[in-house]
Amino acid sequence: MKIINIDSYFKDIRGYGYEERLANKLGATLILATVRAEPDIIAGCGDCEVVLVEHADTSVNKDVINHLDACRLIVKYAVGVDNVDVSAATARGIVVCHTPNFCAEEVSDHAVALLLSLGRRVVQFNDYVRGGNWAELTIDPPLRRTRDRVLGLVGFGRIARLVARKMSGFGVKILAFDPFLDAQTMEAHGAKPVGIETLFAESDYISVHTPLTKSTYHLIGAKLLGRMKPTSFLINTSRGPVVDEAALCDALREKRIAGAALDVTEIEPLPSYSLLRSFNNVILTPHYAANSVESLVDLRYAGSAAIEAYCKGYWPEYVVNPQVQPKRALAPWKEFEAKADRLVRLNASGQLVDIV
Repeated sequence: MKIINIDSYFKDIRGYGYEERLANKLGATLILATVRAEPDIIAGCGDCEVVLVEHADTSVNKDVINHLDACRLIVKYAVGVDNVDVSAATARGIVVCHTPNFCAEEVSDHAVALLLSLGRRVVQFNDYVRGGNWAELTIDPPLRRTRDRVLGLVGFGRIARLVARKMSGFGVKILAFDPFLDAQTMEAHGAKPVGIETLFAESDYISVHTPLTKSTYHLIGAKLLGRMKPTSFLINTSRGPVVDEAALCDALREKRIAGAALDVTEIEPLPSYSLLRSFNNVILTPHYAANSVESLVDLRYAGSAAIEAYCKGYWPEYVVNPQVQPKRALAPWKEFEAKADRLVRLNASGQLVDIV
């Protein structure tokens, strides 16, 4: 059996020794590739039964999937599968899974940190003092107390709910828009459900937590940005193309909003010519919200457990197309989870038990 990682992002960060040892124990070969173009993906994956995908912008679309004749399992080493054509995979009997527990704490922490940094002008103050200045900086719009401000959450999944819980301690009022959730669920997590236009008009802080789909591409454009108050801030830790950056730059240049903080951008890495770099009321971080020692353990565990389960004849835990008719019979995940001889395990401290 061949297992391929088509975009081995972590090769230089922490390597793939653990996954290589797992593959060896399973009698498989792990191939580490760094390909993005469709012809290269098709060529590299042609005889591989398991395909691993890490980058959100590596497209595993219908054309790619229709050429993956040997593929039985696609594992997205991240939250969400917006760059994988799940319908096409399902039609071909390919199981698709992801790692939904990865980085929820980290991304919610990062969103809160960006929000507070914007509100308290932390980065502007830092730059001002480092420039040899002190105490004469004019703040426009003026600083406002965080308590009693309004936080609007676009999307109300796991990460947004953690943001709501963490920010509730600051005494903010929380609004949420999510067309896929009922009002009772939002209210149970401390948010008032509203329409998206109301959210943009009433919020002092707007934090984006929606996947990238056809319907959310450039969801936040000139129309919604035009409803924001000139004293309000936009935070995006989800996917860059959800925000129309040209419209955002227009709003910033014309001072129709107070500022923005982005961990994700439409083009990554952010080009040197990007206008976003020119605004001192914009905080930019390099798509790093998900990172921590603990989150990488969670990611490696969930992804590796999915591989082991499938290779041993079981359903992975986090399947996004459970209606698929797999190309071979699979036993329930619960049976695999209960097995004492699993290779992929966590110890009592939450650390991966090494595979030897």
